[in-house]
Amino acid sequence: MNFELNDEQRMLSDSLTRFLADRYDFEKRRKYMEMEGGFDPAIWQGFAELGIFALPFSEDEGGLGGTSVETMIVGQAMGYALTNEPWAEAMAIAPSLLQAGSDNQRSEIAEGIIGGEIIPTWAHLEPGMIDRGEDIATIANAEGALSGTKTVVSFGAEASLIFVTAKGPDGLGLYMVNGGASGMEAREYKTQDGKRAAELSFDKTPAVKLSGGIPAEEAIALAEARGLSAVMAESLGCMEKAIEETVEYIKGREQFGRAIGSFQALQHIAAGAVVEKEQVKSMAMYASVMCDDGDAQARDLALSAAKVKMCDASREVGQMSIQLHGGVGMTMEYAIGHYFKRMTMLEIAFGDRDFHMDRLCEAGGLAA
Repeated sequence: MNFELNDEQRMLSDSLTRFLADRYDFEKRRKYMEMEGGFDPAIWQGFAELGIFALPFSEDEGGLGGTSVETMIVGQAMGYALTNEPWAEAMAIAPSLLQAGSDNQRSEIAEGIIGGEIIPTWAHLEPGMIDRGEDIATIANAEGALSGTKTVVSFGAEASLIFVTAKGPDGLGLYMVNGGASGMEAREYKTQDGKRAAELSFDKTPAVKLSGGIPAEEAIALAEARGLSAVMAESLGCMEKAIEETVEYIKGREQFGRAIGSFQALQHIAAGAVVEKEQVKSMAMYASVMCDDGDAQARDLALSAAKVKMCDASREVGQMSIQLHGGVGMTMEYAIGHYFKRMTMLEIAFGDRDFHMDRLCEAGGLAA
């Protein structure tokens, strides 16, 4: 695919890359992980000052009117730096879910997200949910109070605004719950890649329904599509850094009196990983362009095809990185093990390989 960034997109990439190079490295990241909330609030505000969170919102909402291509640029840089912050929730998911709300709801929440005052997340999955198309058990009464349980909610205990998928008197809807609301219990934990998640229980928790915009089902499908595109971009950034770390390691690691990077067999393994990464780059670009396609089926099939390729390549790059590092690659002291864990988590985000392969097969393929 021939894909060239325009001047504004190159400026975005350069400014964010410089910011992350200055504020993030492996040791700093480990310190951020141990902070209350799992990340440094100063970094979050730095993202807001760079205009990162303004990108997906329209100019009428106080944003910059960006597209999913800009989200891909940001995601690639975030993956390369292995950031902890819930940037995808703020950039890809929340703006999509807000499409179900009125103009006033969207502008009010957009202002808080753009300024960095609101940290949003989405509570959608429920215990025992295997297929992402399964029925939602969480319910909302006529007053909008929620009852039910949501699981694997990214930064669920730390978020200041939670979008909740629930069934109300009029069917499936999207509701907003403030962090720390009455009747809500958050059981937080760390995920294997160092981020935070929580299981949220609602017991007549007060909420505000998003209404006046597009149907909730469409907003949810859009959020899943844009979230998936963001995940693929982040995985691409992780792959790029993992390959760089591994090549640098084998150049300096000596065995039999010479650097192991000089062995042709290892060069072939590393070269194969580069090929896989480049294929993912093309597919991630394709997915970001298709994210805003008006044909929902074509969009979803394109994203599924890209996710299947991402999963295959992520596994090959991750295994190559650990294999060439040897046993030290899985220790906490080496960055490569942390990249491997993040790539593993991204493989199952927004549907694993089997889910997306099934979707492609049911449709008869990408070109169906």
